[in-house]
Amino acid sequence: MSNRFSQVTTILSLLVGFFCTFITGYYLLRIGTITVTDEVALTRTNSLLSGTRIASFTDAVRQRDRRCVITGRRALLGRFGCWDGFEVAHIFPLAYEEYWNDRKYGHWITVPPANKSNGSINSVQNGILLGSDIHTLFDSYHLAINPDV
Repeated sequence: MSNRFSQVTTILSLLVGFFCTFITGYYLLRIGTITVTDEVALTRTNSLLSGTRIASFTDAVRQRDRRCVITGRRALLGRFGCWDGFEVAHIFPLAYEEYWNDRKYGHWITVPPANKSNGSINSVQNGILLGSDIHTLFDSYHLAINPDV
């Protein structure tokens, strides 16, 4: 699978002006245009899974999604508190909260976090539940979300 993954990544690199979205095991091909800007990409980083800010965010996203939002695989044991194989991801990385605040991205948030002091970056609107394998693809930029579609 990793060889096929590498081949697809190489092919995608050659498709200047087009994009392709794929998911482990099968491919979703969407042809469209890409706008190139001077904006620097923010490297995704793992958030520390401790603290009440993260815990309330994680709980809210799990309760809302209850499945991997990309594959649709349901977290059947979630109702018993077992979320093995599923991870909550910040769409805009928590590690860049200062960047978020400086650019006032919170003005897009209409559902504030449970506790306002947690910051708008921890709104359920900035989170998604993903399968662990899909979360890895998301963090490595092999999978992306276009909020305009």
